[in-house]
Amino acid sequence: MPAEGPWRWFLTKCGYRAITMPWRSIYVLAPYLECPILRTHERVHVWQMDRDGTVRFCVLYLWYQIRYGYRGNPYEIEAYVIAGGGLPPTHQNPGAGTTL
Repeated sequence: MPAEGPWRWFLTKCGYRAITMPWRSIYVLAPYLECPILRTHERVHVWQMDRDGTVRFCVLYLWYQIRYGYRGNPYEIEAYVIAGGGLPPTHQNPGAGTTL
């Protein structure tokens, strides 16, 4: 669904294009609503919640963000690879993930 109000503000402030919430709602900034790789990437996060359990996913996701950052987060790496967007962009790999 399109990100409105506080979701649009949060995504813009954090530099994200979309976010998947534990209640399985996906919020996407309007310019990216039709991006198939991004949509698949976010659906992978829903699948990860189903696979690992919502609470476990949320706790681990936050831990990985703190420990490894977005680009090193194993959940993000898995979502990028499955969605076909390559790996998250890094300083060693600046072109990766730019299709999202």
